[in-house]
Amino acid sequence: MKRVPFFLWLIILISATLLPLRGIPEADVFALDKLSHLFLFSVLMVFLFFGFGKKNWKFLFIIILFAAIDELSQYYVPGRVISIYDFVFNLSGVGFAYWVLS
Repeated sequence: MKRVPFFLWLIILISATLLPLRGIPEADVFALDKLSHLFLFSVLMVFLFFGFGKKNWKFLFIIILFAAIDELSQYYVPGRVISIYDFVFNLSGVGFAYWVLS
């Protein structure tokens, strides 16, 4: 039961990042976009920590792999683009949460 938040957040994250962006006005809000990546992946890491325990940091590799696959898959989603900056902020969110929790 303690792992449910992790999997729910993972589903939310996948849904949010793979929705097409057609029809949504584009805003040039670089900082807000990058902070959202930082936040989303920090929360994912927190839920991983509390759901699987701090001794299971092997899942850290899985989250990093997920961040890469998530960013690469956006190539196939209309209105989305692959961004190395998004990936870096995904990893920054994971790293920040890892640092705070350890």
